[in-house]
Amino acid sequence: MKITHVKGRPMLHWVGKRTIDTVNAYPAQLVETYNVEKPEKEPTYDRFKEGPNLLFHGDNKEILSTLLVQGFRGKIDLIYIDPPFDSGADYVRKVKLRGKKEELEAEGHSVIEQTQYTDIWVNDNYLQFMYERLVLIQELLSEKGSLYLHCDWHKSHHLRLILDEVFGPDNFQREIIWRIGWISGFKTKAKNWIRNHDTIYFYTKNKGNFIFNKEYIPYADDYVRRDGSEPEGEGYPIEDTWNCNDIDRMDSIQIMSFSGEKTGFETQKNENLLARIIKASSNKDSIVLDCFAGSGTTAAVAEKLGRRWIAADLNKGAIQTTMKRIQTDINEPRGIAHYRVNNYDFQTEHELKEIVVSKYGVETDRKAGFFDGTVNGTLVKIVDLMKPFTRLDIQLIKNELQNRPDDVRDITVLCNGSEVGMQEELDRDNRIHPINKIIVQDIQRDGVTTYAPAEADVKFERNEESVTITIEDYMSPTILARMNIDRTELFDVHIDDFRAQIDCILIDTDYTGEHFKIVESDVPEKKEDFVEGEYTVSLPRPDTRVAVKIIDMLGEETVVTE
Repeated sequence: MKITHVKGRPMLHWVGKRTIDTVNAYPAQLVETYNVEKPEKEPTYDRFKEGPNLLFHGDNKEILSTLLVQGFRGKIDLIYIDPPFDSGADYVRKVKLRGKKEELEAEGHSVIEQTQYTDIWVNDNYLQFMYERLVLIQELLSEKGSLYLHCDWHKSHHLRLILDEVFGPDNFQREIIWRIGWISGFKTKAKNWIRNHDTIYFYTKNKGNFIFNKEYIPYADDYVRRDGSEPEGEGYPIEDTWNCNDIDRMDSIQIMSFSGEKTGFETQKNENLLARIIKASSNKDSIVLDCFAGSGTTAAVAEKLGRRWIAADLNKGAIQTTMKRIQTDINEPRGIAHYRVNNYDFQTEHELKEIVVSKYGVETDRKAGFFDGTVNGTLVKIVDLMKPFTRLDIQLIKNELQNRPDDVRDITVLCNGSEVGMQEELDRDNRIHPINKIIVQDIQRDGVTTYAPAEADVKFERNEESVTITIEDYMSPTILARMNIDRTELFDVHIDDFRAQIDCILIDTDYTGEHFKIVESDVPEKKEDFVEGEYTVSLPRPDTRVAVKIIDMLGEETVVTE
């Protein structure tokens, strides 16, 4: 890694650094809507101006590219991102079934840990990951737009250099220090100085013309200047709080480190922080974007402050959390159109991979690079388990082996099905090239059970004007497996009420099969509360098709129709 300067801009170089030569748009598939009458199949800027807010599920590089192609270039006034920090850790949320805590503990329930995202990177992949997305972000910002990048000590020094290259050092405005307070248990583990802050880098598209709305603490009624004259202006700028002697009013608008809204995301940021940023760097007619949405704080605050917003995340659980948060926290929101880009589901793929690793005894090494680990003296490559093993996968393996001329180990490929004729071709290649033989283990052929859909029993009773929906039973094999519960003993020993497994219920009274339109939702506010389980809702027409979406505590979705 080295630094050079080109035309006054510092440039950080790393192994594998490459620019984005083309921007590829991926089709956006409409999945779900909330409080939207006529959703658009394609989320273009022209339609967005008068339509709902946008929530995207998928890789944000592909989503940002799609937004550029769909007319959002130069249209977004504020982008806040809280990306991975390269912390070297897995971030998980702890999931418990619904019900009273004491009863659940008495019944022997263990906490289910569900990985939200993996923050472990090989070599300089993290820098390339961030570089590509920052280039796209810079293109999306308006001429009066701003970027706030949230990070910590792990890579803040590298990110500052990348930001200078992409935005230009003159567009750096401030390094904001956000005091996060003392993290529980951290002080006792620390061997030296204790870290208690994060860093937020503030850059603009145009240093001479950007939105910034100063906030003030009003002067006290009896305040006068030192010379006895009346004060001028609106009050103390928040940035000058060290000059304010009115402690009560100063504390009321400080950016607090923690707040009451908790959604289960370990890296959740609070609404006070986002409110300060959104008020300062956007106007009422502005668009706010967060492409690492997480628990949906940016979207929720933007909604409350009357801004248009776009949010995106790779994690399906983040999308579900954001949807629930808008529905429960905000009265009459503008509406949400939820799209999926490139049909990628991190959560399903990640859990599938965990099953395969355990089944085959793979010794994993996530910093090893291209391969995933070893088993029985062979290198292991777990190819994309969401699609069959292809000839392109073979070529990628061969390309990697060219970079390892001294490695004579065979390769074990773990896959979920394969293209026709693949095994015959591999057998022939292995006879011709006995070194680095490719051995395929097909989990389908080996009988590995990787996914079992949930089972739901739903009763519909309708007349011409309404329908009564009753959830009579629900069982998730995934939850049972993660909690080591035998399904034959489920209700006899462990769960008195099947609703303990259910997180929320959504209802569409005019389901067409193209997307799910939420017209009724049951999202309990407290973890100990159950969903109602029985609903009577009006029908728009006597002949409509009714659908119910059940989302369980692990985020698994089950749609049942009449």
